[in-house]
Amino acid sequence: MPGLLILGAVTAMLAPSAPGDKLRAYPAMRHEGAAYAVATDTKDRIVTCLPLDPATDAARARAACAAIVARGVPAGITPALSKGASDTWFPSRDYPVASIPAHSSGSVTVLYEIDERGTATNCMIRHSSGIEMLDLAACAAMLKRARFTPASYQGKPVHAAAIATFEYESE
Repeated sequence: MPGLLILGAVTAMLAPSAPGDKLRAYPAMRHEGAAYAVATDTKDRIVTCLPLDPATDAARARAACAAIVARGVPAGITPALSKGASDTWFPSRDYPVASIPAHSSGSVTVLYEIDERGTATNCMIRHSSGIEMLDLAACAAMLKRARFTPASYQGKPVHAAAIATFEYESE
């Protein structure tokens, strides 16, 4: 049976630059009544923006994301911070190793929400790895293990949304 090596969660919200760095997730940003997940770089500049509703028209999403990027992260927001190392959220034992072709690699991007208690909820696949079982296993692992301190706005816990991409390589 082939093995699977998860290269780790490479999250767009913040790719940890050093061991122990926390992953961050910001409250969902709103534009014209719709909600968007954003990801930032280490200087809190928005680098990725995706609509929480996958049915959002692409042109509308691009325009909304451009407006959100121009505004930047609002003052008074504290992002949700991961508890523990994100690579432990995706243990190899959770993945359908038999369904992954030997010596293949790829990545899956998920968009998930974090409730006011810091629990990952409502995971959606935004960019498939091309292997449906792997994509579904990624969301299942995220919902099962990802925990955060809640995001807050002016000290009050709020709902957040995050974008995560992780890579896999079969042995």
